[in-house]
Amino acid sequence: MIDHSCPVIVLDDVKKELWEISHGLGVCGLPIMPHLIVNGQLEREPTSRHEGVRIIFTDLHILGPAQNKPEMYISALVKFMRQLISPSTYLIVFWSAFPEEAEVAWNLLVTRLNTVGAENLIPFGYRILDKEEVKGISDEDEAIAAQATEKVKARITEIFNEFPQLLSFMQWESCVSRAASATSNELISKLDKGGIPFTDSGAVKDTLKRMSQEALGYPHAPNAPTKGVYQALIPIAQDWLNKEAEKGMLDGFLELSGNGKTPLPQGPAGKPKLTSLLNDFFIHSEKPGIQSAERGVVIRLLEDFLVNKDHGLIREIGLARNKGDWRDAVCMEFALNFANLTPEQQEPIRAKLKPISVLVVELSADCDYAQDKARSHRFLLSLFVPLCDIGHFYQSKKREGANEAIYSTPEITVEGIEGRLLISCRIFLTRPYKGTVEGNVVTRIRQEVLSEIAHHYTTHMRRPGKIAFF
Repeated sequence: MIDHSCPVIVLDDVKKELWEISHGLGVCGLPIMPHLIVNGQLEREPTSRHEGVRIIFTDLHILGPAQNKPEMYISALVKFMRQLISPSTYLIVFWSAFPEEAEVAWNLLVTRLNTVGAENLIPFGYRILDKEEVKGISDEDEAIAAQATEKVKARITEIFNEFPQLLSFMQWESCVSRAASATSNELISKLDKGGIPFTDSGAVKDTLKRMSQEALGYPHAPNAPTKGVYQALIPIAQDWLNKEAEKGMLDGFLELSGNGKTPLPQGPAGKPKLTSLLNDFFIHSEKPGIQSAERGVVIRLLEDFLVNKDHGLIREIGLARNKGDWRDAVCMEFALNFANLTPEQQEPIRAKLKPISVLVVELSADCDYAQDKARSHRFLLSLFVPLCDIGHFYQSKKREGANEAIYSTPEITVEGIEGRLLISCRIFLTRPYKGTVEGNVVTRIRQEVLSEIAHHYTTHMRRPGKIAFF
């Protein structure tokens, strides 16, 4: 009915024990989603797999005492995990009093998940918890229940002490959820002050409809009403998230006291640099489903468009008369000191250019995009340069490109290749409203970086000029 993240999932094949375990973990402060197994099947399979799973608590003998060998029950556990969990980073906790069996089960679980091609469902580790102690939290004897509660809390604390990063990410995700709830509460309180009771569903709906219209514009809100409401609420949610941050939930884990720069960890040889991967995280998104008309989309130009001298790139950017080759045109804009090099010196640089590296970045006004106003699309000519060739196109010491019109991203990874995306703020293609350039969508620049590119673009376009003699 409602898709929501489930940080903690509990699996058991005995209804009474599932309730006792779920109750016990709830008393210990964990948000849980219980799933009962009946006759080797999930009693209720979710319509979509749970997002944001961080811990799974499961009985080893989930098929009953008769099938108590790992070879018997692990295949079933693999099936349940594939039905329940969207790929995530999580810990699996076995209910067991037999550590040796748990280790065998863990090794077999990893093997089976690999075998069925579900490597992205392999937990990052496993731990063991005494099932009887958790069940004891529900004992009618208050003394027994209190004692069991303290023991289980202590064991869960031990697990989080072993993996404080797990607790930190769960706290962050909980903060985001609370910020969303606080945003809803604030809006509802405004309605209440205006004499609009929450029980008046029509009035509440009309309020949300108007918010969507104000966010997207009256003509366009009907095309994406939900998007309009979410866009309207995001700034308020951001304020509440900042308020949540003041609680300092991660301060203990971070242990950040000095003002010196913390060096990033180094991965093993052959792996991409963490610097590039983090830049990917903050600078662009390669998620599937990006549309070619989205603001900030990065499109690879078709090779036919590059080589077509009559109706291709060089004709559109006005260089057909003096530069008949697309490589020359691109090098003139992006290669360092290219115009002053001899033909012999230019040739190795030209040879490094591949059609797959020539891109455009869509840049339209934020408000025009948000409200889907009629507008021309502006696609800034861009070049992705692998790090092995960067010296011809970017001055690392000065941190600048071939001219002041070029915006350069930090080192990023695009389609598995590390490099920099160089974006020209003076050469661009234009397309009419609802139009786009022909090509393949590669990625999308994130909002904050796109705002920086827009600032660079407007600053360059508005720079003053004067007549002067030297």
